[in-house]
Amino acid sequence: MSSHYNELSPSDYHRKRVKLGKLIFLALVILLAFSFLLGLSVGAVDIPLSNVIEILLNSNPGGSMYAKILSDVRLPRVIATLFIGAALATSGVSLQTLFRNQLAEPYILGIASGALLGVSMIVALGVSYQPLGPYTMTFMAFFGAFFTTLLVYTISKAFGLRPVSVLLIGLAFSFLLSSMVTFLQYLALKDIHVIFSWMMGSFSAIHWSHVQIMAVIVPLGLFLLFIKVKDLNTILLGEEYAKQLGVNIKSLTQYLIIVVAILVSVSVASAGIIGFVGLVIPHIARLLLGYDNKFLMPASALIGASFLALSDALSRTIIRPSELPIGVVTSMIGAPLFIYLLLKRGRGG
Repeated sequence: MSSHYNELSPSDYHRKRVKLGKLIFLALVILLAFSFLLGLSVGAVDIPLSNVIEILLNSNPGGSMYAKILSDVRLPRVIATLFIGAALATSGVSLQTLFRNQLAEPYILGIASGALLGVSMIVALGVSYQPLGPYTMTFMAFFGAFFTTLLVYTISKAFGLRPVSVLLIGLAFSFLLSSMVTFLQYLALKDIHVIFSWMMGSFSAIHWSHVQIMAVIVPLGLFLLFIKVKDLNTILLGEEYAKQLGVNIKSLTQYLIIVVAILVSVSVASAGIIGFVGLVIPHIARLLLGYDNKFLMPASALIGASFLALSDALSRTIIRPSELPIGVVTSMIGAPLFIYLLLKRGRGG
């Protein structure tokens, strides 16, 4: 196939690439629609796809059991998987490009450890201590994640907000906060299962209130990342060259850290820590569409949303009527997939 492209003129090659890109995006949209419908269909109680579509198209579905399951449980849950999958995957692309390190992922700034510390503090005080009612855990997770990012950002400013400094300081905070979480687990052995559920991730506690927050923050965050694709593409050429072309590396680093922190904080606060989405999905998107962030970012959002929706559907069917933590499923799929991608790249595939 590559030899065929080498025989084409530049204009013909460009047309072929554009046509291929459109077909790939069409396939990704179809995959997203399929993932959405499948997520609504499977679970402890299977709902036939025909019933799912009928209920979705009916503005007044009535009080049937299927309609109640969809409206109260499945719809908010599946919509949340789409939002969080897109947020984590796009954040992963942004950080991998900024740090020019394809092993970078959204939790590398210490965000996940900060969120887990917030939850662990409440658990250590006693799960009965709920000053904000059912939203106490969610608020503490968000507060811990965002406060950690603020600390990483403040300390990184002393080093000129250089991407490498931010990366190393974020890693240091991750280790520090993880040790604090371990200490709090030791103090709260009776309720340690609460901490573990956040560590492994779950969509079982998702409500419409979570979706309403995500529906505002995630699209806005994705938009704020998408408008920086030109600067991110320039960074691929190297920091010095990017500076010569007018890119303010310090300002861009600050901007991306804040946007990614908000996206990931909302994700972790809603569903806990979900691994591999922000690490593996950008690699799959690059394999399909190359390194241009103009295509890479929206493709990653679509693939990330589909991947997490399908993973959640799988988590509800493997051991039903119980379900596996979503982080277990994404790791089971993501780790072998990541190894395969690394081997493929190592062979020059």
